[in-house]
Amino acid sequence: MLMEQLTRRDWMHLSLGVAGAGLGAGVSGCTSPPADSPESPAPDRDYGSYEMGFQSYSLRHFVAAEDFLGQAKRLNLPFLELWRGHLPEDAGEDEIVRFRDRLREAGITMNAFGVERFTDEHEKNEAIFRLARNLGVGVLSANPSKKAFDSLEKLVDQYDIRIAIHNHGPEDERWRRPEWIMEAVDGLDPRIGACADVGHFIRAGVDPVAALELLGSRVLGVHLKDIDADEHDVVLGQGRLDVVKTFETFQSLGFLGPVSLEFEGDKEDPVPAMLRCLDVVAAAISGSTPA
Repeated sequence: MLMEQLTRRDWMHLSLGVAGAGLGAGVSGCTSPPADSPESPAPDRDYGSYEMGFQSYSLRHFVAAEDFLGQAKRLNLPFLELWRGHLPEDAGEDEIVRFRDRLREAGITMNAFGVERFTDEHEKNEAIFRLARNLGVGVLSANPSKKAFDSLEKLVDQYDIRIAIHNHGPEDERWRRPEWIMEAVDGLDPRIGACADVGHFIRAGVDPVAALELLGSRVLGVHLKDIDADEHDVVLGQGRLDVVKTFETFQSLGFLGPVSLEFEGDKEDPVPAMLRCLDVVAAAISGSTPA
């Protein structure tokens, strides 16, 4: 992941709602764009009871605060898993709380944060949990070392914030297979589980539905993406992911979210493809097929 950061000026515009920052009516009271504007939000879709959101890494090209929020509002999704690249490195607690509140004014609630690295250094781990508490999220998507779990069990109990181990593709030597995750969490607090990236399971040669079934109640978050035979991100359903079966599996597990759409293609303009993905999601949930 690219680690671009918001500038201090960008951050203050977002967190304080400075007039003229171009954030739109949901944040600063400015007039909303016309209905046919590229920045207009998508029509409402029915996601049932799912916490349907997106991973902000999808919008990694939009580093400036007003650009990021403008693109985010186009998706018209109620939830957001925030990537660290959309936070300034030196943001203070008060600024983070204002940022969270401004997002909420735009109709967006952060429900997850990550993907974050964790080690056996307890103080550094706790700093991430404090950040998550200030952001108001309940799930941390994580790439922990195998020595991190003594620390993580203490912090999960102290903060009541869940840890969801994120798998990557064939290059991931720790977590690419669901049975490796299950072995690591065996006997641990049930709030330590998996952020199942279905696209990366596909890349690793793992059936994503079978992975979800194996992980069972340990599924605490999902990164929803589809991958084609050339390992390119594609609109959901156009690659190797059975979207309907995936949501049927969520239902059988009683898993409602966070479900975070992540699209890493079309970096400079990902929203159109993401909107098509959301049409497929809404259709899969309703049991119909999109036109």
